[in-house]
Amino acid sequence: MALTPALALVLTLPLLAGAAPGPGAARHALDADGDAAAWRSPPVLPVPTRPLPWGDVNFLATSDTHGWLRGHQHNTWPEPNYSGDFGTFASFAEHMRAQADERGVDLLLVDAGDHHDGSGLVSTSPASAVAADNIFAQLTYDVLAIGNHELYKYESALDVYEHNQKGRWAGRYLTSNVNITVEERGRAVSVPVAERFAKFETRQGRRVTAFGVLFDFKAHDRNLTVQAPTKLAREAWFLDAIAEAPDFFLLVGHMPGRGLTSEWSPLFDAIRALHPTVPVFVFGGHTHVRDCVQYDDRSIALVPGRYLETIGFVSSSLPGAEDDGGALDMNRRYLDANDVTYQYHTGTDEDTFHTPVGRNISSALAQLAQELQIDIPFGTVPHDYFLARHPYGHPRSVLTLIAEKILPEVLEDQKRRGPRIIIGNAGTLRFDVFKGPFDRNDELTVSPFTSAFLYTRLPAFLATEVFAEMNRAGASKLLPTTAREDVEARATRIYNDWLADQWDEHVAATLLGADDDALAFGSPDKKPHTLGYVTRDACKGRGDDIPHIPVPFSRDQVDFIMSPPPDAPDDEVVDVVVMDFAMDDFLTAVHTVDPTSKLTLDDFEPYAEGTLVNAVFGKYASREWE
Repeated sequence: MALTPALALVLTLPLLAGAAPGPGAARHALDADGDAAAWRSPPVLPVPTRPLPWGDVNFLATSDTHGWLRGHQHNTWPEPNYSGDFGTFASFAEHMRAQADERGVDLLLVDAGDHHDGSGLVSTSPASAVAADNIFAQLTYDVLAIGNHELYKYESALDVYEHNQKGRWAGRYLTSNVNITVEERGRAVSVPVAERFAKFETRQGRRVTAFGVLFDFKAHDRNLTVQAPTKLAREAWFLDAIAEAPDFFLLVGHMPGRGLTSEWSPLFDAIRALHPTVPVFVFGGHTHVRDCVQYDDRSIALVPGRYLETIGFVSSSLPGAEDDGGALDMNRRYLDANDVTYQYHTGTDEDTFHTPVGRNISSALAQLAQELQIDIPFGTVPHDYFLARHPYGHPRSVLTLIAEKILPEVLEDQKRRGPRIIIGNAGTLRFDVFKGPFDRNDELTVSPFTSAFLYTRLPAFLATEVFAEMNRAGASKLLPTTAREDVEARATRIYNDWLADQWDEHVAATLLGADDDALAFGSPDKKPHTLGYVTRDACKGRGDDIPHIPVPFSRDQVDFIMSPPPDAPDDEVVDVVVMDFAMDDFLTAVHTVDPTSKLTLDDFEPYAEGTLVNAVFGKYASREWE
């Protein structure tokens, strides 16, 4: 996409104090069509009842925002819980920093990466992702780390590198184990994407040694390298950086605190070998869950969720002059990202909450969305469709919708008019479809991938048997076409299992006669009445700021979807259309069902050439939901 004058303006937008659409501003606020107002009525959000447990040092943490900088804009629960945009978060952060100054304590902002691939702001084009990053950068963070989604394309990492060279993050964007190959003085050299580490003093004069780490990621683009954290922990420069004891260590990185890997362990162990009692604060990401664990009684590791749904808060006491080496008072809280939460914890109201920086960010986000034309509705969805609340086959399942209605309706090849079967990967769908206006942003949110379609000719019965075999084996049991699929699939599985466990526990407790109070926290201050996350982690006390009822989750899902079989004899040869993303799984299943088959990728040809899976929802909405 070429930069138009308006988008070029957003790329260099200064901080202006002008008015902007109110934070949490309704979707389509810039549309001329007044009908959009019907979808703007904000639902009543629950109000927190517990003040934050401030300590000597405090943190606000984000991760895996994936371009959701305008917040969640639909009224179906739990979306309203996360209706704050990045501008309102910026206002919140400024007020919290002011509170910290008044209390004589420290507050640090940290982010653990994955800004790209997700919403229309960052998935429309490479230029739009750069523009969104520039808006993100208008809020000053203390430490940031890079995510794997910044490394799938060399140009994304190069943008981070070049902006770091220009001082965008003042040396606080840290890539301790990620290098990029660039040209210097006519020769190619491998250099850190940003700074390897940072040593700085807080506003209260406390000395910090900080690192930014990525898990051992192998699916990155050319001319990028990632060093395994186990090797990083043995590097001479790393050991030299941790030799001197600071007041605390700060490790920010795009990897989970526990579960998927134990890649924090070598770094933590190296620090503990030299400094057994220095506090260590760890902030992770990647799995999209809310999680917390303490490696010992002077450390804490927090993962703050995904998609600007959660703001993580951590507080801790620090050793005094007569430190006995005992346990520190460490706390965490998961804040729902909305204006009600922000105003409660800052003691403000609608008139006093919004800061000039926050308003500017909200305005820049609205301007970028308008320039990208991602807010223009294709149509109006008559009711909600859910990705995981219902099993595949249910009429309100997104998977059922695309398999039985969308693909048969909009996938058209003028040269191929005979009977066909369409098989696709369910993993190409990433989010729910909500009642109300449906626009390009919604389309890219539901399906950001650029899978194309290929076809071959097979007997109808064989195609249906192959489809059954694909789901029997499961995508996780077949070799992925790239390491990227493996990385994404494992993280998605962890997130889905986390949601499913919440719902299963709720159902089991309900069958045993427990009430919502017991289901939430035991004795919460307020009975839950909205859907949301119900977090069970490994840290003391209850972490969720607002008690919720867990979101329904059906474990009866599939890895692959198929359009209704044609009205044709079983042995009739038909077109079998396959998403290219599912091709390896399809061919493996063919050879399992029919070991004599010689079918290969060479036997496929393009189908509906030019049609990508990330555009089929919009076409359907224009025809059926107009």
